[in-house]
Amino acid sequence: MRVPEAFRSSVFRATLAFAVATTVAILVIFGFVYWRITTADEDRVRTVLVDEASKGADYSEAELERALELRLTRDLRRLDYVALFDSAGKSKLGNVPRLPDIPVDGKSHLIARELLPGAVDGYEPAVFVARRRADGSVLLLGRSLSDAYALRKSVIGALETAMLPTFVLALAIGMLLARRMTHRLAGLHDTIARIMQGGLQLRLPLSKSPDEIDQLSRDVNVMLDEIVRLMAQVRGAGENIAHDLRTPLSVVRAKLERGLAARDAAALRLAAAQALEELDKAIAAIAALLRVGEIENRPGSRRFTQIDLSGICADLFEFYEPLGRAKSISMALEAAAPVLIEGDGDLMREALSNLIDNAIKFTPEGGAVRVMAGMEAGQPVIRVCDNGAGVASEERERIFDRYFRAERANLPRGSGVGLSIATAIAHLHGLNLRVVDNNPGARFELSRAAPM
Repeated sequence: MRVPEAFRSSVFRATLAFAVATTVAILVIFGFVYWRITTADEDRVRTVLVDEASKGADYSEAELERALELRLTRDLRRLDYVALFDSAGKSKLGNVPRLPDIPVDGKSHLIARELLPGAVDGYEPAVFVARRRADGSVLLLGRSLSDAYALRKSVIGALETAMLPTFVLALAIGMLLARRMTHRLAGLHDTIARIMQGGLQLRLPLSKSPDEIDQLSRDVNVMLDEIVRLMAQVRGAGENIAHDLRTPLSVVRAKLERGLAARDAAALRLAAAQALEELDKAIAAIAALLRVGEIENRPGSRRFTQIDLSGICADLFEFYEPLGRAKSISMALEAAAPVLIEGDGDLMREALSNLIDNAIKFTPEGGAVRVMAGMEAGQPVIRVCDNGAGVASEERERIFDRYFRAERANLPRGSGVGLSIATAIAHLHGLNLRVVDNNPGARFELSRAAPM
């Protein structure tokens, strides 16, 4: 990837956003630390001064003098300020020459710039509390905030120094991750390009540590598998259609030729009637194929209502029972309780008709067909069972393909799309259609599709 393209890529934008977000997060953390440093020490000084001023207001002048001298003696760093002023505001003792311009209310007040003894440049920030005593004098307590302000300055300096390296480091980390992601996406892009050029056997690569991209790649691979399967099915269907149409069209041509060659009008009419019969077979094959496509592409859920599968099975059983009796086939129905699902009743009747009709068609005289509808594990299940020739294990997946017919001489011939129609209807309703061995015979099951 060229440099200008890299800067325009979404990966670079995500990297830049990561660097900015990391820098902002560090700024927020530093801001919180700065706020705590700014307020915590000052709040503690205010609380202590207010408490000491409240206690000192009740001391006698001698006791107060001793307490103030003791405090000044212990203040080696000259951070504390104490003073006692008479009622006229004249200093009686302490290290503050004049009363600061603050209310005498016993509350703490911040003075950002006050001329104080011992300060480096004569001025520094301090907190003062002034409280009036019973004799009219004023007790003044204060403490310098120079240390706290110096610490604030250090924090700000550290923040300013760390900002650029932090941003550069976050950007470098992001670029490293982005480079790995870009390399991986480039591999996916190359594979997709080769697939688009006809390499449908290729699949998107998967990493050893599955993530969202792997999940997407896996879904694309499944989609490609389905595309390949459908293309093979279309090719097979085309070949089967050509084969199925060639036979009746050849027969039609031969019959019409014989009819034209004959001088008897009756022979010509007979040939035309037979030709029409063969054409009807070809039209039926094409109509069945169109029916499968129509079902697979219709938005079924828009027309879905609540239907009872047990009732549908009972109606179809009543319709097909005389046909089974005519072949001396024993018919049985197990559908006592309602099986309610959201679906299209006409389509489900068509699907189940195909299954029951096949069961009767492939069951020999004296056999048995059983239709069952019920709920298992809270999910709807329909079974159509017979004890006929069954389905060979190698054909159990292929029989649902369009125009597939088992190549066994003793089996009746059909159009080859009945099970394809049933499968399409089942998928439209979120159901799976499968066939298993009934020992003997075959058992077709319609059940809820397993969640992906």
